[in-house]
Amino acid sequence: MDSIPPQFEPQLAVKKERRKIQPLSGPGIFWALIISALILMVAAINIFGRSGLSDNTEPVPSYTESPSETRQPRLYTISYKAGVFSPTNLKIHAGDTVRFKNDGIFSIRVISDPHPEHNDLVGFDSVGDIPQGSYFSFTFAAKGIFGYHNEKNIKEAGTIIVR
Repeated sequence: MDSIPPQFEPQLAVKKERRKIQPLSGPGIFWALIISALILMVAAINIFGRSGLSDNTEPVPSYTESPSETRQPRLYTISYKAGVFSPTNLKIHAGDTVRFKNDGIFSIRVISDPHPEHNDLVGFDSVGDIPQGSYFSFTFAAKGIFGYHNEKNIKEAGTIIVR
């Protein structure tokens, strides 16, 4: 048996060199950041700037709330502690009730400004002392800005704004 010796063909081997990518440094990184920022700004202007400039937009209907006759009166609480009414200023609507709660150690008397006349809002007076843990409630029927204070220390004061 004749055997044919295997023949070898020469093959060309190519060695691939891997080039290492050099990181940006020096002025190159600065300019790359500037160009990136400019591209982002142009994209943002194109995306967000077009919303109000279109000629074929339909007008957006506007709805104005009319005063509601069915608004239910609300109850608000103003706490008194360590010589401070909290909140000091309160905005409410006519017909709402404000409850003054004494969380302090000593009794207080809540009364309308100005001292000593107390005629800013006639009838706004706890009439007697409010002991610790007790309440005084008053319903505000008239619109306006009404100041009040603790009659036992007139520097302890607050304001009710009735709309």
